[in-house]
Amino acid sequence: MRRSRSVATIASRATVAAVALFLLLILASAGRAQQRDRRGTPAQAPHLPTGWEFAGVPALNYDADEGFGYGAILEFYNYGRGVQPYRFTIQPTLFATTEGRRDITLFFDAPALLPRGWRMSAFAGREQQLAQPYYGLGNASSYDQTREQSPNPYFYRFGRARLRATADFQHRIGSSSARILVGGGVSRATVDLTPFDSGTTLLATQLAGRTPPADRASYLRAGLVWDTRDREIGPHSGTWAEALVQRVSKNLGATEDFTRWTATVRQYVPVSRRVTVAQRLLAQGVEGNAPFHELATIQSSFKQQDGLGGSGSVRGVPKDRYIGKGLLLSNTELRWRASEFSLRGRPSYLALNAFLDAGRVWSDRFDLASALRDLHAGYGGGVRLGFGPSFIVAADVGHSSEATAPVYIGLGWMF
Repeated sequence: MRRSRSVATIASRATVAAVALFLLLILASAGRAQQRDRRGTPAQAPHLPTGWEFAGVPALNYDADEGFGYGAILEFYNYGRGVQPYRFTIQPTLFATTEGRRDITLFFDAPALLPRGWRMSAFAGREQQLAQPYYGLGNASSYDQTREQSPNPYFYRFGRARLRATADFQHRIGSSSARILVGGGVSRATVDLTPFDSGTTLLATQLAGRTPPADRASYLRAGLVWDTRDREIGPHSGTWAEALVQRVSKNLGATEDFTRWTATVRQYVPVSRRVTVAQRLLAQGVEGNAPFHELATIQSSFKQQDGLGGSGSVRGVPKDRYIGKGLLLSNTELRWRASEFSLRGRPSYLALNAFLDAGRVWSDRFDLASALRDLHAGYGGGVRLGFGPSFIVAADVGHSSEATAPVYIGLGWMF
């Protein structure tokens, strides 16, 4: 299967996006982000920052699945008197893309702000996709390029608008590397069967044109996290693993009852001082009457991601290309910190990475017996430019049997 755009068109847009937009992000970051101490003068201890740090970029990025993005992405970090990774961070985002994404969100993470050793993470915002991908359920969902032609240019799309608020709390267990996690959240989502009122769609055909009512997903969740990373952002060694269980219940105000469990192991193995092998293995299952659009969510103790396909799971495979109640995902990266230097008085670096991503889904339930069969894979490489200890500008280019050279430009590492 190939996407409807030609290989030449994709490669051309990829080249322009990867060069021009990545340089714009770098220039904006260097010009706006400068670390300062509590007296407002440039900090003198680059390896142990104090006070406030501000980083911001115009959200001029490109994602092969969402088009060109525009808006503003800000990151505020408070390090106190030298807390690692930071005392707390505030990350507001105002973001839109040419393919119909419209987000206004606020993320807050406080590893060392609350008393008694509690860590808090919270999210609130409105997320809208005017043309969200939908190819049907299962690991063998089909794609027919001719179905996307007029009068149905959005045949494999639907619209979704969601209001969401979440909060999680973590606490270390004794002096060990383990933490317990408890949290909860609420969301309300509405679905548009025919984006831009254009023709018909696969979802409209499957639902016989009946728009589902607004969906509410109120939940509680709990889990166990094991964390021995040498640093949280761009780790060089250690393990970050978690087991999470989320219960969405009508008793809490939800429209349906379902349970989502997620097990993730991330391993960082140092090969040399500047080379790291990073590996993530993730398994997830959903039991109960989850709405179809909830199956495209990957649960995490930090920020949730989309799956399977796209910048957050299998790069090179179209976003949300495969969804189901069971999911298996593997990501392997070779990361090389090629150059270290100072930029505007801040310790900075340039890193290159090569990756191999693979995964699959099951329509009904996770099945370990068939886990290594019928995998969907993508591979490629990328570059990261880090400013200070926390802010990272990223660009990846992937490839798969379903798309050639999709480009993903944004912030941070995948995991």
